[in-house]
Amino acid sequence: MQILLDKNKKFYKANLHCHSTFSDGKYTPEELKDKFMAKGYSIVAFTDHEHIIDQSHLTDESFLAITSCEVAIKEFPEQSTLKNWNMRVCHLNFYALDPHNTVTPCYNAVYDHFVKPGFQDRVQYEHEYERVYSAAGINEMIRIAKEKGFIVSYNHPVWSLENATDYLNYEGMFAIEIYNNSVVTHGGSDYTVNAFDDLLRAGKKVFCTMTDDCHGDDMFGGFVMINAEKLDYDTIMTCLKKGTFYASQGPEIFGLVREGNKVIVETSEAVQISYSTRGRRTKAVRGENLTKAEFEILPQDEYFRITVRDEWGRYAHTQAYEV
Repeated sequence: MQILLDKNKKFYKANLHCHSTFSDGKYTPEELKDKFMAKGYSIVAFTDHEHIIDQSHLTDESFLAITSCEVAIKEFPEQSTLKNWNMRVCHLNFYALDPHNTVTPCYNAVYDHFVKPGFQDRVQYEHEYERVYSAAGINEMIRIAKEKGFIVSYNHPVWSLENATDYLNYEGMFAIEIYNNSVVTHGGSDYTVNAFDDLLRAGKKVFCTMTDDCHGDDMFGGFVMINAEKLDYDTIMTCLKKGTFYASQGPEIFGLVREGNKVIVETSEAVQISYSTRGRRTKAVRGENLTKAEFEILPQDEYFRITVRDEWGRYAHTQAYEV
């Protein structure tokens, strides 16, 4: 038996995309910690724009602050995406493997308008870096960030006006954000599970996340559940690197095991549990109050992943597992 998600280990609820008053957010990091903990979260990545602030003073036995930031690469660096609505852009989250690594990779002062007055002197960087909006330019930034001790996720492709002709050329990111609650809350559409399959079918080793990207009260809509032995920085970051987590808007996955040519999943109450593959072969179990499903794995599936939908139309997605 191969345990893919272990029901005997704890699942830690995490928001991996969040903005505070250190950039363009409404709430301080301390206020965000309180709000998320009240909703059952144990982990928040403070991904303020363009600069990294060590928030590890917020970490305690029941809460973990991930040191991180979000960076942008724009077609026209001097223009604002809030004024040029048709400009393509690529947004990446950098997550530090060391909580005290606060030197922002690939810093560029053109983008530091996101840094609130009074915080500029806290921005740490080695030198200014000229960002280039192209596959080669973005891949170079991902490479540098990884070399500097970060893992990199790719954010909200729909809002960014990017599609497969763009993201299929990107290399080295550990995850793609398939749901962005902030975009959806403000009327957009950034539920992009098809982009996840695009990357998988292209042979990319990548995981999926769902996030809030909250700037104010646009929170508690997308999260990941990290299946870990304990709540400490090294353990959680190792789980992220290995993909020992699932992404959700609400449904829970309690356990996922493979026994020979079968996969068995246990969930919170659902109306549909689905099995997807690299190809067109899919299976689904439908009904009221489903809490378990079993699917046959065939060699031609190449990979499989499980999707859970609840009665409110919310989804949870596992990672993809090679056959």
